[in-house]
Amino acid sequence: MAAKKKPAPRKKVLAPDAAYPTSAVVIATHNLINMAVVMASCGTILLTLIIVQKF
Repeated sequence: MAAKKKPAPRKKVLAPDAAYPTSAVVIATHNLINMAVVMASCGTILLTLIIVQKF
């Protein structure tokens, strides 16, 4: 009877770094741009409503 061989242990694969420091800066700039667009559009709508209310 032949002896059973143990399977070789798997080598751990190092996961690459998914997040880079520059990606945080890019996300922050996108968030700031989105906030500016939302503030501008809301301001425009509110000013329009105030002007229309006077007439």
